[in-house]
Amino acid sequence: MFMKIIRLKLLLLVVCVFSCKTNNNTSIEMLPEKEVVEEYFGTTVKDSYKYMENLNDTIVLNWYKQQSNYAKNKIDKIHNRNKILKFQNIITNNTSKISNILITNNNLYFYLKNHNDTKELFYREGIHGEEYFLFNPEKHKKGSAINYIAPSWDGSKVAIAMTKDDLEIGNIIVLDVSNKKLYNESINNCWPSALGGIRWLADNSRFTYEYIPVIDKKEKNYLFNTETRLHVLGENPVNDRILFSNKNNPEIEIKEEDFPEVSISNEKSNYIFGSVWGASYYADYYSSSIENINNQKITWKPLFKKEDLIKRFYLEGDYIVYLSAKKAKNFEICRTSLINPNFEDPEILVSEDESSVITDLTLTSKGLFFVKTKNGVEAKLYQFINKNKINNITLPKEAGYINVSSNGNLFPDLRIEIKGWLSDKERYQFNHKTNQFTKEQLAKENGNNDELFDGIIIEEIEIISHDGVKVPLSLIYNKDLELNGQNRVLIKGYGAYGITQKPFLDPYILPWLKEGGIYAMAHVRGGGEKGDFWHKSGYKETKPNTWKDLIACSEYLIHKKYSSSSKTVIYSGSAGGILIGRAITERPDLFAAAIIRVGVLNTLRYEFSPNGKNNTKELGSVQDSIGFKGLLEMDAYQHIEKGVKYPAVYLTAGLNDSRVSVWQPGKFAAKLQAATTSNNPVFLNVDSEGGHGLDTSKNKKNKEIADILSFALWQTGHPDFQLK
Repeated sequence: MFMKIIRLKLLLLVVCVFSCKTNNNTSIEMLPEKEVVEEYFGTTVKDSYKYMENLNDTIVLNWYKQQSNYAKNKIDKIHNRNKILKFQNIITNNTSKISNILITNNNLYFYLKNHNDTKELFYREGIHGEEYFLFNPEKHKKGSAINYIAPSWDGSKVAIAMTKDDLEIGNIIVLDVSNKKLYNESINNCWPSALGGIRWLADNSRFTYEYIPVIDKKEKNYLFNTETRLHVLGENPVNDRILFSNKNNPEIEIKEEDFPEVSISNEKSNYIFGSVWGASYYADYYSSSIENINNQKITWKPLFKKEDLIKRFYLEGDYIVYLSAKKAKNFEICRTSLINPNFEDPEILVSEDESSVITDLTLTSKGLFFVKTKNGVEAKLYQFINKNKINNITLPKEAGYINVSSNGNLFPDLRIEIKGWLSDKERYQFNHKTNQFTKEQLAKENGNNDELFDGIIIEEIEIISHDGVKVPLSLIYNKDLELNGQNRVLIKGYGAYGITQKPFLDPYILPWLKEGGIYAMAHVRGGGEKGDFWHKSGYKETKPNTWKDLIACSEYLIHKKYSSSSKTVIYSGSAGGILIGRAITERPDLFAAAIIRVGVLNTLRYEFSPNGKNNTKELGSVQDSIGFKGLLEMDAYQHIEKGVKYPAVYLTAGLNDSRVSVWQPGKFAAKLQAATTSNNPVFLNVDSEGGHGLDTSKNKKNKEIADILSFALWQTGHPDFQLK
């Protein structure tokens, strides 16, 4: 047996005062230590707060409330917190935020627009057509929000995913566009924004979706044994037929934590695809004739395996064009037959570039278009003419990030979205005759923020990490900044799942720069900035490179006099909790403060949390010795030591979080508060009505930004942001 419990030791309840850095007159009752000692492959592991994993423990739940009240009380006493909040409200109210833009083949635009802090559904015929209001979730059901939409191929109907309280998981309803009325049925237990989406069939009267049997996080089988089902409009969802699941398809290896999904590439496709997903870009894929969807059971033919490292693919008749890292760490574009596929020796259309990563591609009737990105921050667009000719397409402006989209290889339309550190997302349509782009603007700007960027410069550099590897580092600051070691720096990073930290107008940039700070993004290993190799270099047993890269970036900024340890703040969230947590437990002397938003901090226990088992694909499992050693090394909670002077820490969590359980930051906060000998505060703010933050309101996000930046400015000694 890989693990055994040796003993349980209940320690006496210790009540002590948690002292803050400045003017702290409030006592916080610490939770008792109840030591559990376990053995994994000959290694002893102690856990004094394991009991906090019980989501029904009223003592712990009350402690969360006490912690949150205390943190909010202190943050509210920081001078000029409201100044940041007011500034944030002004710049976010300057535009009508548009999101979830989807365009049908008959040129109908469907999208969500933020109005009075509610995302409402609209559509228009063509980019210049009149805008029509369709649906307000608040009027349908108070407290509800839209987090996903899927119009039918002809645009006559829209499937809408509804949720509330940042739960993410919710129900699907369907709206008839012509009369703006809802169909009678509501499909519960769905999460299309994360799992499987909603895929309409060509008849515009049926769609596939993924059903979750158990959605209560307190239940053992939470998120297990999901099923892709087929819904027919007007029928009771209880009778929806299962298309793909571990029970329905025992001939295919589908684990209980896997997500079996079905996709349909376009309305004229002769094929349907099944895939078995987890917390990874790569999946096992199967194909079948679209006609088989009418059979009682679909016969699936294996297409490719996750080991083929195929990140994305598109249909071109009976061929597939795909992006793969199997023989190219920076990806290459290949083509093979769908009828007789050969993934070992495919036709290579675009070879790997040693200096840039192929990050996106799409097919149109005018050919193949793709994007190359250097270090995750410098993007360029290309058109494939033939193997000997590739055209570089001139962009309307410099881009740090480009997303390309089309309606498939039967249509000429090519659209791009571009972003930069100092520019919000902009959409353009390409004219194939003139080779020019036309800007697509669905909302009128209410003002101009250009003056806010005056005098700001962007510096893209590479620093040498602990093992000699060059790590990209993005710096944004005022051109008049002096390199005197006295500047405040906010360093963000992530380093997981191969996700690239792309340039975008982070809402933290402007208010931080406004107070004279430096904004930095450390493109650490574990991300995708330098291709699949970069991801695998900060993955499972190589995970230490992730936080060591961050440490190296911080040391560089201090050495070059950009900042100093007393002015350095590091910040991340979710799986980035590993990055920040291990940085401060390995080098607590290097940072003034750390901010960890809904972070993973106790990796040894993560696979036993809701949604944790799926993430073993990225982090590893305690079920084997190598996986255990890797998880122990990246476990920030287990690396907290008593008697160490830790920096100030601000942690957040959500009781409704479907991705990271509240006890991950909760246990870390409890142990850190008991261990640290510094006078630096360790705050835990638990949102009793919030989740991971993906579906929260704009006003709530702005308040959180004001809290976090006020805390960072306070702890780095800004004279205007001290306690009242």
